[in-house]
Amino acid sequence: MGWAGVGFYRYLLVACLVVLAPGPAEAIDFRSIFPWTRDKAEDAGEVILDPLDYTITFDVATPDDDLAKQLRRSTGVWMDRETPASGAAGLISVAQSDYRALLATLYREGYYAAAISILINGAEAADITLTDDLPNPSVVSVRVDPGPRYAFGKTVIENAPRFNKDEREDDGTPLDLFQPGRVARSSTVADVGAQAVTAWRRAGHPKAKVAEREVIADHDTNALDVTIRLDPGPAATFGRVRVKGTRAVDREFTRYIADIPEGERFDPEVIDQAVDRLNRLGVFRATRIEERDTLRENGRLPLVIDVAARPPRRIGFGVTASSTEGLGIEGFWLHRNLFGKAERLRFDASVDGILDETMPENFDYQFGVAFTKPGVFNPNTDLETKAEVRQFISETFEEQAAEVSLGLSRRFTKRLTGSAAVGLEYSDITDDLGNREFLTVSLPVGLQYDRRNNELDATRGYFLRGEVSPFQELEFDTTAVRAEFEARGYVELAEEDTVLAARAFWGTVVGGDLLDLPTGQLFFAGGGGSIRGFEFQAVGLDIDGNELGGRSKLELALELRQRIGRNFGIVGFVDSGIVSDDIFPSSGSYSVGVGGGIRYYSGLGPLRFDVATPLNGDNEDPAIAVYIGIGQAF
Repeated sequence: MGWAGVGFYRYLLVACLVVLAPGPAEAIDFRSIFPWTRDKAEDAGEVILDPLDYTITFDVATPDDDLAKQLRRSTGVWMDRETPASGAAGLISVAQSDYRALLATLYREGYYAAAISILINGAEAADITLTDDLPNPSVVSVRVDPGPRYAFGKTVIENAPRFNKDEREDDGTPLDLFQPGRVARSSTVADVGAQAVTAWRRAGHPKAKVAEREVIADHDTNALDVTIRLDPGPAATFGRVRVKGTRAVDREFTRYIADIPEGERFDPEVIDQAVDRLNRLGVFRATRIEERDTLRENGRLPLVIDVAARPPRRIGFGVTASSTEGLGIEGFWLHRNLFGKAERLRFDASVDGILDETMPENFDYQFGVAFTKPGVFNPNTDLETKAEVRQFISETFEEQAAEVSLGLSRRFTKRLTGSAAVGLEYSDITDDLGNREFLTVSLPVGLQYDRRNNELDATRGYFLRGEVSPFQELEFDTTAVRAEFEARGYVELAEEDTVLAARAFWGTVVGGDLLDLPTGQLFFAGGGGSIRGFEFQAVGLDIDGNELGGRSKLELALELRQRIGRNFGIVGFVDSGIVSDDIFPSSGSYSVGVGGGIRYYSGLGPLRFDVATPLNGDNEDPAIAVYIGIGQAF
C-alpha cells in the first residue's frame, strides 16, 4: 500500500495549536471534533430526579409525511421519548408546552383549524395540574388533525417600501408568496414584514419596524386575510462612530478599516461590509456594530463598534508521517498586531522525509516569513511581502530555491478579490538535463470570484480563479507567460444531504523553449489536490527519455457526496488529468484515478479520509493511496 505524502495528503499523527500571549490562551476543544472523547458524565447532562418512564403513540391525520415528521419533531414528548421524564411534573409540563409547539408548526405550514389532543393515561394534558401523580410507566398519546390548508385571501402592505426587482418578481421570495391564492404560511407573513423593514432600512430609514399585523381567518372559505402596517420612521444619515473594547488595536485605525462615512445616508450594507472588513483583520474574536436607539436632532444615527481582541501572538506545530515521505515536522509563529494596526508577521518552517532519508541534507524543507500590512491606500487593500527558501527532492527532479515577493491584495466586493505582485526567484535544479540554475522575475496578477455557501464544505454555488504571470528568466534569457484557471461547481441533489461537486483546472505556459523554462514554472499532476491514486507530482512528461514537467496541464474531477446522519458522510470520486508539451493538451492519454471516502463533520469542518487507486498507472504507482485532511478535496 502506498501512502500519499505531501500537503493535504499526509497522514496526520499529531496536530496542536497553542497560543502564547499575556492573556488567556486559545486552544482547540477536540471534544467538539471527536465526541467520543467527552466524559460520560458530560454526555449524561444533569441527573434526572424522580425518573418517570413513558411510552408514546403519535397519530397525524394527514397523508403528508413531511408535515407529520415536522409535527413529531416539534414536540418534547416525542423527541425525548427514549429518556425518562423528570417526574410527573416534568412530563406534564413538557406535554402542556407541546400544544403551543404543535400549533406554531401548523400555522407555519398554513393550517388554522386543527384539532390537537395530548393524552396522558387517557386524560387531556391541558386539564392535568403539575401536582397530580402519574403511574410509572405512563402512556402518552398524541393525535393531530391538521384540518384544511388555508390560502391567502386579501393581502395588504400599508406604507410599503420600494422593493427591488428580484424581491418583486422572483418566484419563491416572501413577497411573491404573499399573494392571494398562495399557501397562507405564518412564516410568510413574518418574512414579508422583515423583508419590508429591510427594504426601508436600505432606503435610509434605520428605525423602520412592523407597527401591526392584522390577521383574519375565514373558516368558511379557508382563507386568511392579512394586513401588514409599517412604520418606516425618519430618514437618517450616519453619525459619529465610536470604538470600544480594544486598546491593543489602534482605535482610529479600527474606524478607518470600518470606513463608515459620517454624514452620508444610512445603508445597512455599509455596516455589513464594515463588520466583514474588521473580521478579516484577524485581530478580533468578536465584532459587533451597535446602532443607537434614537437619532440625533440633526438626523444622524450614532454607531458603536464593539470589538473583543484576540491574543496577539500564536504558535502552532504539527507532526506528520507517511510511508513515502517519512516523518515530517512543521510549525509557525504568528504576531497578528505587530505595531498596533493589525500588521501580521508570520514565520513558517517544515521539514519532511526525516525517517525516509538518513542524511539531513536530503530532507525536504521550507522556511518562510511573511509580513502583511492591512489598509494601505484604502481599507480594502493589503500590502503583502514574503520571503522563502526551500528544498524539494523527488524521483523526477531536485530543487533548491529562494524567493521574495512584494504585492497588493484588493477586495473589490464580498465575492471578488484580486492581487498583483512582483517576485524574484533563484532556483538550482537537478533533473534529467543535468544541473541548471535559474533566476526568474515574475509579475503575477490574479482574480478570484467565490459564490460558495461554505468555503470548507460547499453544497451549492461556484468558485472561479484565474492568474496570469508574465516572467523573464535571466540566465537563459527566456520570456514567457504562465497562466492557470480553475472552476469548481456544487449542486444539491437532495437538499444538503446529496451534493454533486465538479472541478476543472487548466494551466499553460506560452513562450520560451520547454527545456529552458524553470521547473517551478512547469506543470505536474498527481496527489490529493490533483489526481488521487497517483503519487505526488508523478504524472509529468517524458520528452526524448527526459522526465520533465509540462507546458500545460488539464485536470477534471467529479465527486458525489452523500451525508449520513448528522456527523458522517460517504463520497465517490473520479479524478483525471493530462500533462502535455502543447499549450493546450490535445493528444496523449489521461491518467485516471477512482475511489471513495468517509467524511466526519466536525467543528473545524469535515475530516476527510479517502482511498484511491489508479486505473491506468504504471508499476511505480501504488495500488492504493490514502489521503487524510480537513475540508473537502475541493
